[in-house]
Amino acid sequence: MTRQQVKIMRRLDLGLPALCLLVFFCFLLVGRAEAMRYEAGFDKANWESESSIFECRMSQMVPEYGQVVFYRRAGEKQQFFLDTKTVFFKRGKGALQITGPVWKPRSAVQNLGYIDVVESKRPVTLGPRLSERIMAELGRGQQVVITRKPWYGAKESLSVAFNSLNYRPVYDNYLSCVAGLLPVNFDQVERTTLHFGGSRETLSAGQKASLDRIVIYAKADNEVSTYYIDGHTDSRGIMAENLELSKKRAEQVADYLLRAGLDKNKIQVRWHGERYPVASNRSAKGRAANRRVTVRLEKGEASLDVASR
Repeated sequence: MTRQQVKIMRRLDLGLPALCLLVFFCFLLVGRAEAMRYEAGFDKANWESESSIFECRMSQMVPEYGQVVFYRRAGEKQQFFLDTKTVFFKRGKGALQITGPVWKPRSAVQNLGYIDVVESKRPVTLGPRLSERIMAELGRGQQVVITRKPWYGAKESLSVAFNSLNYRPVYDNYLSCVAGLLPVNFDQVERTTLHFGGSRETLSAGQKASLDRIVIYAKADNEVSTYYIDGHTDSRGIMAENLELSKKRAEQVADYLLRAGLDKNKIQVRWHGERYPVASNRSAKGRAANRRVTVRLEKGEASLDVASR
């Protein structure tokens, strides 16, 4: 409170209770005029990393808010997201800014544009371009600020800021993790469909490449318990011959996986002929879709009661 304000109150001859109440409201108004900001102070700003061949994660905890996270999953591009304890932001466009280090509060501000914000516990998710830009700015010692109005309708904005304190060694660990990631993740190989033309039984170069992806992942993940290999054909020709053809195709796939080093006891080979079409056999396109072998990976205990379509 300024000397001028004190002089004014003395002239008004306010008593002590009234004076205290007035001071309280002055501080309340000042607080309302400033935007709410969440950030880690010098004593709490700390980056952490988690590494495996399946995923890499680098994060900073923001007190009373949640986490800011850089994340890279095997077979996918990097992303950045906010992981919060509850909903903070209102849905709409938020501002992404780069400011100087916390020890240089008057540094120039770089506006990186507006970003999409949703009302959820993961309100902001950024793709590889902005994610890499943010990482580069942190590497230069800069600070990142994301601002958006709160969901509860207040006029004042709400900001989340994170800085580069203790960033460099964790960033180096993160880069090492990314370099060692598998080329694929489970979702990308959990189910693979190989299509065959006409009466062909042998595997093409492209089909072998798809199976190689399965082998790379399966050898790295001990949780994969079963590989279901199911052969199918279209409805042209004799039913018994189609059943035999689906068997030969499925066995071709199983043999390739066995020679690549997968556990024989985990491989289940089944053949169904024309029994389970996925499209109409009345068109050439539909018949091409039905001539297939599917490879499905399963984690946990095996279950053989349902054929893989």
